[in-house]
Amino acid sequence: MELNNWSIAEVKRAESTWGQKVPPYSKAMFDFAIEGCKSWLDLGCGFGRFLNYLINYTFTKDILESKETHEIDDPDYIGYDSSKDMISRISERFPIYSSRAFHRDITLPINNHQESIICSAVLIHLPKADQLKIFKNVKESNPKKFAFDINSPEESKISENPYFENSVKGSEGIFRMTWQSHYDMTKLVLATFPKYKLTNQYYTVNKTRKKVLYMLERS
Repeated sequence: MELNNWSIAEVKRAESTWGQKVPPYSKAMFDFAIEGCKSWLDLGCGFGRFLNYLINYTFTKDILESKETHEIDDPDYIGYDSSKDMISRISERFPIYSSRAFHRDITLPINNHQESIICSAVLIHLPKADQLKIFKNVKESNPKKFAFDINSPEESKISENPYFENSVKGSEGIFRMTWQSHYDMTKLVLATFPKYKLTNQYYTVNKTRKKVLYMLERS
């Protein structure tokens, strides 16, 4: 079975599971990425969770500011995803963005330089080498904001193994799940992005895992 094979069957499974859910940690990351920015790059855009949130956020904000519906502009959004089926699905769901969602390796250098870059539920599937490539590319893009998340194990496990992978079997593939020390990640982020202010938020998911948000804003 292929590793990280986001086939159409897996896309549908992911959408049915997460399509209507915006957990507190996702909402916090989305709100941070949106506020004060006018353009967004969604690295690992998937089936469009962030785009859907962005559209609703922008629409609601404009209505509250008493703008007429016909005056509301579509958000300046770009999406990259390594799965062709994910890109097909986001284009189906949001036809107006079909020309702004690109099938490409998300570890390649960034071509579309947007004010805000978000990488939601992506690094948890990538090895450290690919994470480092993304950080390098984001640094070179020099966005106003950058936000991402990791899975971090319980405190006692961090000292035993600061980085490890599990495999989760899907219907048509095996999916890498990474667990890593938020202490080590924080050191890496501070060293890589010295011109950015870092804010962390921690969310307990269960007894063995917490979700850690990294939200960076250029000083």
